[in-house]
Amino acid sequence: MAGTDHVGPSGMGDTPDGRLSSVENLIFDAGLNIGQDTALFLSQGYQVLAIEADPTLAEAARKRFHREIREGRLEVLNVGIAEKDGFADFWICEEKPEFSSFHRKIAARDSYSHHSIQIPVLRFASVMERYGIPHYLKIDIEGNDMLCLDGLSRSTLPKYVSVESECPLDEQSGSVEGGLRTLQKLESLGYNRFKLIDQYTFCALSLPPSPYYWVDAFARKAFNQSPLKNIRGLGLISRHLIMRSRLERRFRWNFPTGSSGVWGEDTPGNWISYGEAEQAYRHYREKHFLASDRKFHSFWCDWHAKQQ
Repeated sequence: MAGTDHVGPSGMGDTPDGRLSSVENLIFDAGLNIGQDTALFLSQGYQVLAIEADPTLAEAARKRFHREIREGRLEVLNVGIAEKDGFADFWICEEKPEFSSFHRKIAARDSYSHHSIQIPVLRFASVMERYGIPHYLKIDIEGNDMLCLDGLSRSTLPKYVSVESECPLDEQSGSVEGGLRTLQKLESLGYNRFKLIDQYTFCALSLPPSPYYWVDAFARKAFNQSPLKNIRGLGLISRHLIMRSRLERRFRWNFPTGSSGVWGEDTPGNWISYGEAEQAYRHYREKHFLASDRKFHSFWCDWHAKQQ
């Protein structure tokens, strides 16, 4: 990744005295998948280190982004994140690659076909030592997200971070206390301002709900449900009020299902305290699972965090 003093395909992310350096124009995309988030970051002018455990997805990304790689704006690092450097078994979900994981139960969700391969793995601290401290760290690696946070310290915090709020292995492991561990970890690292972003709607979840939340809820109902959607003009108007559509118009970007969406100061809603974030998480998670047909892994939100 030519173009910075501290980051390169064979460069190190530390200063001569051994301290890690912060690279203002660098984003880590931990969980590249099909590259929808990496594409956004590149379009915003950032350099990107994209980390992907699945060798098939990593190779596809190298082909898709061959120009950006050649220009030194992107490096695809085909490794998994683990507790120690070496090799480990990784489970490929054949029908839904975003469920591929080091945890077989995640790859096997919904009775999907899956198989294991052995891949190289690194501690997240090893990645940081090589590439430096990114401006923004996006984490979405199906079950090993906490290992990325474990690789951070108060002296090596990205300015912004986002991470899945929870990724339960099964019905028994899914709980509000389990999900709050991610928020608690973020606070222990030194982050003190948070947003809980619904990954289905891209709305910020807070108490009381923001006006945008209510507008989005009404607009989606009007756009998707009869008989409201049949009222002349209401469907078109409501579509423009849906948060995802608003963000797509504002940023002139398509955010497909599965993408992380916008980040940092571009996320909707206000930054809230730890106590407010915990209260919101408990409320919206409980509300979500009031419906008896909800899958145990269907509360799909990201924590976004920064230091005040």
